[in-house]
Amino acid sequence: MKIGKYCAILGNALGTHKLDQLVNSRPLATLPFDGKYRLIDFQLSNLVNAGITNICGVFSQKNVPSVLDHIRTGREWGLNSLLNHFFVGFYSNDDIGENVTDSTYYPQLLTFLRRSHSVYTVFSTADVLCNINLEQLIHVHEVNQRNMSVVYKKMPKEQMSSVNSVLNLDETDTVSCVKDYDASHYAEDDLIAMSTGIYIINTDFLISLMEVEQYEESPRKLRYLLLDKLVDVAALGYEYAGYMKNIHDVKSYYDANMDMLDPQKFTSLLHATQKVYTKVKNEEATYFANSSEIFNSQFASGSVIEGRVENSIISRRCQLEKEACISDSIIFPNVKIGTGARVQYAIVDKEVEIAPGVQVIGTKEKPIIIEKQGRVTEDRTL
Repeated sequence: MKIGKYCAILGNALGTHKLDQLVNSRPLATLPFDGKYRLIDFQLSNLVNAGITNICGVFSQKNVPSVLDHIRTGREWGLNSLLNHFFVGFYSNDDIGENVTDSTYYPQLLTFLRRSHSVYTVFSTADVLCNINLEQLIHVHEVNQRNMSVVYKKMPKEQMSSVNSVLNLDETDTVSCVKDYDASHYAEDDLIAMSTGIYIINTDFLISLMEVEQYEESPRKLRYLLLDKLVDVAALGYEYAGYMKNIHDVKSYYDANMDMLDPQKFTSLLHATQKVYTKVKNEEATYFANSSEIFNSQFASGSVIEGRVENSIISRRCQLEKEACISDSIIFPNVKIGTGARVQYAIVDKEVEIAPGVQVIGTKEKPIIIEKQGRVTEDRTL
């Protein structure tokens, strides 16, 4: 792939995500995943694996610090050389509507695209989790000579959300109709062609669309602009058949993490034909005391485990004291769980302390969330 021919825009995820306290201090893009990754790692890795290293990420102003802290110089993704770049843009107003943006949004994206001198632009967001070979998508797009192509995935009804869009395609794989998802229109065993929000667009054509949209009274965010143009431009639909998770609420995020305890799904996402890169932390290995009991769980580095862990994911630098029990849970970094405490069906955010003997119990359908830096001294159950 010729360097410089391609660039990419990473957009903010949809504004209606029901992720509660998990996104109070971070965008969905930097939510932890599987103990050591962030969701944005998958989009960045997809791009750099395809040789695309001229990237612009656009986020709301309040969420930029979390992104900058994770990406830093971009070294882990090979974005810190003279010819490779990761830019961060931001818009300042999140209160004007889910799909509408402010006057700062398009000028900075247009500046990036014009300076990129690229022929094609890839657009994606962090709310769809996958490890996709973008070189194949780009090849199909070039061969078919379309202005725009969009990736779709046939998803079961149980993984769809009202924020998703459904595509109808004709016999030439051209998008013929785009509609909002309505659960009442589908049977339980239907597979639904969901737009993943991953596009490849001819850059000159994209610039022309954006130049018009920026002067609208209520300019739409790029994701919605592209979705609205799919039928008009006869966009090509490209089916992705690998592992994918549609992250739109707490339950879908929880389920995506729990999928990583299934060896087949873990291998499909993280050990496919291309690597997933993340910020490197050189730490000592996790210590398992003689008192520890471990069943079907994953651990990042730097933790001390003295209690029981079952069907759970434990991030970096956590401390689980004797007779404490964690099951069916996701534990973020720097969490301390006291002696005899019990945590089940929970998502425990960073730097939480759970006092000895306390019970934190949710349900499989509604995992309980313990907010970042919380101090839990009394039982919390749903």
